[in-house]
Amino acid sequence: MNQTRGLDVENIFNQSKKDEVTTELWNQSGKAWKYLLDELNKGSDSEKVLVAVGNPAVHIAMMGHCLKLSKERMGSFHLDSGSISIVDFPDGPTGVGIIRCINYTAHLGRWSIPITRSTVDDEEF
Repeated sequence: MNQTRGLDVENIFNQSKKDEVTTELWNQSGKAWKYLLDELNKGSDSEKVLVAVGNPAVHIAMMGHCLKLSKERMGSFHLDSGSISIVDFPDGPTGVGIIRCINYTAHLGRWSIPITRSTVDDEEF
């Protein structure tokens, strides 16, 4: 178990300008993404599993890095607190990362936040 230093994002959210927040979050998440890839490269275990715990905004930005998107696309994703996302590297950490699951919340039980709107009393969805 490792805790990375210098990747805290709480002070980033205190900035007043949205563009500055987005840029700094993108830069910090890029460092976190590189750190995870470096960890996957260590050793010879081809079935290595890493777990990253952090703010949903950081995970969204890391998925953007995984998919090689620009920071402007971060608004395309939504993650709930406590959700699980799974990224697979079938060709190893130097290959392309594939997002297998995003925003899984069923493990939270009745406290999970629905990711789709309710169809109760709706005639159409």
